[in-house]
Amino acid sequence: MRTVWIVNHYATDPSESASGSRHFSLSKHLAQAGWAPTIIAASTEHPSGRQRISTRARQMERTVGDVRFRFLRAPAYSGNGIVRLLNILVFTVRLLLPSGTRGLPRPEVVVGSTVHPLAAWAASVLAGRLGVPFVFEIRDLWPQTLIDMNKLPSSSGIAWLLRFMERVLCRKASVIVTLLPFASHYLEERGVPREKIVWVSNGCDAADFDHSPQEETVDGDFVFMYFGSIGLANGVEEIVRAFAPLADDTRLVLYGGGPSLPRVRDVVQELRIGHAVDFRGVITKAEVPAVATLADALVINVLDLPVYRHGISMNKLFDYLAAARPVVIATNAPNNPVAEAAAGVTAPAADPAAFTRALQAVRRSSPVQRATWGANGRRLLEDEYDYAVLGRRFADALTTAASQQVNAQLSDGRSRP
Repeated sequence: MRTVWIVNHYATDPSESASGSRHFSLSKHLAQAGWAPTIIAASTEHPSGRQRISTRARQMERTVGDVRFRFLRAPAYSGNGIVRLLNILVFTVRLLLPSGTRGLPRPEVVVGSTVHPLAAWAASVLAGRLGVPFVFEIRDLWPQTLIDMNKLPSSSGIAWLLRFMERVLCRKASVIVTLLPFASHYLEERGVPREKIVWVSNGCDAADFDHSPQEETVDGDFVFMYFGSIGLANGVEEIVRAFAPLADDTRLVLYGGGPSLPRVRDVVQELRIGHAVDFRGVITKAEVPAVATLADALVINVLDLPVYRHGISMNKLFDYLAAARPVVIATNAPNNPVAEAAAGVTAPAADPAAFTRALQAVRRSSPVQRATWGANGRRLLEDEYDYAVLGRRFADALTTAASQQVNAQLSDGRSRP
């Protein structure tokens, strides 16, 4: 078995959170392709900032199935303030200290995954020390995502620094993995060779949804459901506003938490639809399959932001498809699995009236039509976005990186007198 280290500051296993389990899901399938993964992450769970390590220990190991985690201690935090920045810096430093990886089997490849680029940079340093290939996984385009969301001026010093880091990491990488289907265009415009870029989307383990008992819908009402983060980028306020005209005989159930939750609650009160909107709190990834059976339809809103011109790859969208429920999606992104699969109804982003009409269309549809939409989505998920499929694609990327190292060594040996 070949060993790979996967550095992802925010990695989790599904029993902890509904987010951050991408690499756990991929890793479950890597063994079948001959790879033994170790996931290296911070000791704090995101987005809550909760501390996993209750003692003063600097690190903790956990094995879930065949997947090995090493959690490096970093300060607990709340929100996006200075303590979270300290959390990022401490994790980066501890990863680079010899103790951070001591005792782990030597890797043949090191993967560095964003969101924040310091984790990927530290992974590239580890790969350089060990003389093994570095694979750069881009989950968010930094700084472009922050610029497109108006959180960072494009001419700022921080933007320049992030662009510099992006160039360095792309140059160091033997293979670049992107989650967004059209991010390759962005990278090619910045001089990255197309042959270095591999698309490995987010996805879902379809089998996780096969053993969830069918439940009765909440109070017998027709239920739209959302689960996931409730932040500025998630557009949950717009979901609530689009739902409001249906509130007399329909329910909207929201699972999740985040910085925009108080604002969403205020909007519910402002619209006087508190009787029809339920806030159910945060759930873990492992709980999602059973929760999804309570829905008649699932809803997602993709804001009309420039960053989505590179495509979308939201975890919740693939959970929705795996649940075999019709999906209502508002989006202008160039890829749309819901439309591709005929798995529900699509509305253009930033068009509240159209979003409401899409919800109404699903509400008025027949049970047969809803079952057809759900089956269509499940079929696409199994064919294209099941982690069994994506795991093989990820393994191929690792094998490509490792083979480049072998070829380079052979070439270097032949070139010596």
